[in-house]
Amino acid sequence: MAQEGTAQQTHADATTTNGVIGVGARKLPAPVLALEEFMLEPEEAAALQAQHGVSLHELMQMLVAPAALLARPPTSAFPVGAIGLGVSGRVYVGVNLEFPNLPLQHSVHAEQFLVANAAAAGERGLTRITVNAAPCGHCRQFLAELITAETMEIVYKGNCYHLDDILVDKFCPSDLIEPGTAPLLLEPQQNAVCLAEDFSTAAASGAVSQEAVHAAVDAAVQSYAPYSRCPAGLALVTPSGRVYGGGVIESCAYNPTLNPLQSAYIAFAAAGEAEFSEVCGAVLVELPGKAVSHEASTRTALAAIAPGAELTVLHLRHAA
Repeated sequence: MAQEGTAQQTHADATTTNGVIGVGARKLPAPVLALEEFMLEPEEAAALQAQHGVSLHELMQMLVAPAALLARPPTSAFPVGAIGLGVSGRVYVGVNLEFPNLPLQHSVHAEQFLVANAAAAGERGLTRITVNAAPCGHCRQFLAELITAETMEIVYKGNCYHLDDILVDKFCPSDLIEPGTAPLLLEPQQNAVCLAEDFSTAAASGAVSQEAVHAAVDAAVQSYAPYSRCPAGLALVTPSGRVYGGGVIESCAYNPTLNPLQSAYIAFAAAGEAEFSEVCGAVLVELPGKAVSHEASTRTALAAIAPGAELTVLHLRHAA
């Protein structure tokens, strides 16, 4: 069982013997150290290929099991790892996250983590995803949002598929929006929103930092909300002042959507932060009076995950 934060250790905390890393009472294979930042640059992947004498696709398969050791599934005790190859040549890691004391739908699936991780890095498409278990229907639907959905390869149990093979007659973005009228997932997003004037009041009270507000607004601007047209972003703040932002990533099927809090916690986990409960503050920014609001669900979830965290909600407006 991969408990929250157990795989998130620094190099100084680990000792290596015969290619196995000891972290506390656990033994993690050496490749885990290479994955701690949840992304490999092309030259880092090439170095690992040379070290192990494998192709890039073989390397991805080799890294799936170590990636799963970075998962945080306290409820299911079923760790999932996903490795993705971007059109940039970068290799991305995704793992599942589960949050105690919340309904199961708040969980983040490994494939969702991978896509959000790639989006945060500015990746412009995924060509291949390798996972240690068959993607669930929820994730197959989520992957349909990708700009490369039609051509991307999905590998599991030693077999390679395209999305059409495992999601037959799929419901897809073109069923709700005219093709070409909105960028798809991992295409550049530039939502024309900015902060309304109420930030000055919040800033004066000292409730939020300027860095956190800017991170939340940036996440909203780059969020993926072609269906609701309600871009939203959230920033988490740690006691040491570190800030992690994330934006909504919608699905045409609605339910597989990643909300801003989930996206921000993906950034939190990808940065190696340990305990979800250590978050001390959060800033949510969204358009007021629209069809979709994340405020109520964010308050409920954050109260369960990080009871000591203060949530500040600020409004966006459409930029002129």
